[in-house]
Amino acid sequence: MELRDAVNYRDPLDVLRRFIPTPHRAKYRIGPIEVVVETNDFGLLPSIPSQQGAGDPVEGTLEWKLVRDHDVDGGLDEPVFFTSGTLTVVRMGSACLLGLDHERRELLGFLGDSVDSRTFQDFLVPFLCGLSAEVVNGDMIAYFPELEDGSFDA
Repeated sequence: MELRDAVNYRDPLDVLRRFIPTPHRAKYRIGPIEVVVETNDFGLLPSIPSQQGAGDPVEGTLEWKLVRDHDVDGGLDEPVFFTSGTLTVVRMGSACLLGLDHERRELLGFLGDSVDSRTFQDFLVPFLCGLSAEVVNGDMIAYFPELEDGSFDA
């Protein structure tokens, strides 16, 4: 297996991909937030530059589980948010589905093959960081001012 290959997982009894192995793990510091990412595709580990606040105490920890789903095609669409209590679901077309549990501070994302590394890094990583900052302190613009003017476009 090449380092960038996604883990091959095909279980006909697990159509929701609940038990897909996610052996690639990394820990990041995003301002006052610590994010632990686990994924089945090495290419879905974000490249996040050092953020200010690295010496400050951690205000919160989040877990991201990002699953590359090779059975899904299609491009990204405009984000559509569904919110109910402490759960936020974001759908960006058939290629991207994100579920964020604010209470448990867990984000689960399914990304199709058509989400390439550039789209992931340039659009989805800032989007996920913004969602994470909002969960921890309710203010994603404080850490990602680029989101305010809408400069992150798919």
